[in-house]
Amino acid sequence: MNKIGQIFLWITVVAWGFWLGGLIYEMVVIMPLWSANLPNSVIEWNARPNFIVNPTRFYIPTVLTLILGSLAATVLNWKSGNRRIWLILSTVCVITAFAFTVVYFFPKNDILFRNQSIGLSGAEISAIAYAWIWANWIRFGIMIIGFFAALKAFSLPKTD
Repeated sequence: MNKIGQIFLWITVVAWGFWLGGLIYEMVVIMPLWSANLPNSVIEWNARPNFIVNPTRFYIPTVLTLILGSLAATVLNWKSGNRRIWLILSTVCVITAFAFTVVYFFPKNDILFRNQSIGLSGAEISAIAYAWIWANWIRFGIMIIGFFAALKAFSLPKTD
């Protein structure tokens, strides 16, 4: 395989690891803090400005690196038929997970975590939070598939 294609495959696998690792950290450490006692835990989370975090500072550069790396790895390894399908799957997963994040999670994050839940009832806050948690599991599943597809591509020898 050409060296540039190998480098982008490495970038893809490492960036997937960062994104997936960040999401696992959120699920294990951050999410229980705001979801432990709905709706009160969300209300309390918003009442303390020092709890408000901006995960986009980590995720945007990580995901953009992953998208670009995955696209480049796919193009540069296109003639390697045994890797192509896995790289396509990885690329589709990263684009799908990112689009899902922008379209679904960004608006819900504004409601839940940026003090815009003011005026909502406890039942409404809880419903949004539970939907967010379930959607996060779906996103996690998409990301696991994408990560393992990239790992599979990485593990295969190049064939033309």
